[in-house]
Amino acid sequence: MNDRKPTKRRVLVRGLSTLFYEAGEGPVVLLVPGIATDPRDWYRVMDELALTHRVIALSLPGLGGTSPLPDVRPTRVASFVADFLDVLGVDSVIAVGHSYGGLVAAELALQNPRAVTRLTLVDASGLGRAVHPVAVALALLPDRAADLASAFASLPGGAAAFTLSSNVLLRQPWRIPVKTWAAQFRMARSRQSLRTALEVFRECGGIIGQRDDITVVDRLHEIDVPTLVIWGGLDQLFPVWQGRAAARRLPAGRFTVLVGAGHVSYLDSHEEFMDALGSFVRDDLEPTSPSGPVDGDGGGHP
Repeated sequence: MNDRKPTKRRVLVRGLSTLFYEAGEGPVVLLVPGIATDPRDWYRVMDELALTHRVIALSLPGLGGTSPLPDVRPTRVASFVADFLDVLGVDSVIAVGHSYGGLVAAELALQNPRAVTRLTLVDASGLGRAVHPVAVALALLPDRAADLASAFASLPGGAAAFTLSSNVLLRQPWRIPVKTWAAQFRMARSRQSLRTALEVFRECGGIIGQRDDITVVDRLHEIDVPTLVIWGGLDQLFPVWQGRAAARRLPAGRFTVLVGAGHVSYLDSHEEFMDALGSFVRDDLEPTSPSGPVDGDGGGHP
């Protein structure tokens, strides 16, 4: 019988203490969170997928418990993820990445095409230049901003204020479990998490939006494994048309919109998210051309 309860584990990767959560047995599903979310946010997803798969939710370097890397460029972080899989003895995964984690998962597929058998990009960054102006402003902050943010978070009510502000991208916050809010609160109190998050914004963005040199939009045609792009229809950070356009560039891409969801669509609309992801992970997939499934339903489209 599979043990579906996530287990907290640590391993050394390049000498760095690396935190991850694991549940289930079978083919491996790798969950890669973004910079403002926590691996524990994936617990409900893990619980359902662990019926048939070994599910691993990784804490990226400098975020949520893993020691930081000196370089947060997506290519370097993807290389770290590949080394993490090597340490675990995992040869291949179904990679699922959200936001910045989606960009890292795409880079993993590009760098290690045999290691990723299927790919899911959830409200992913790096699929075009367009981004909310707040992200542009964060990219332009000076290095000292992380220390100022940490000082604010240490004040009474500061971490709570950060938690609430970081979740304005949710469109249905009343559907979020209390444990998820608690994990967000802990991250808001972490000086290292705040510093790493701002480093990612600076590395990936600039005055005109997402930087061309970190996006993967011109290399999507090289990802020939089945790829599901899931987007919150009310995502304010990255526009929904950006996800649709990316899916059309993928040789085996398909696209699903979760109509009532925001940027963190797997929390906003969990049931609808699992309807799309569960079948994609478990089913035997027919070869697909970009012109059908990209505009199929699976949640509705604007």
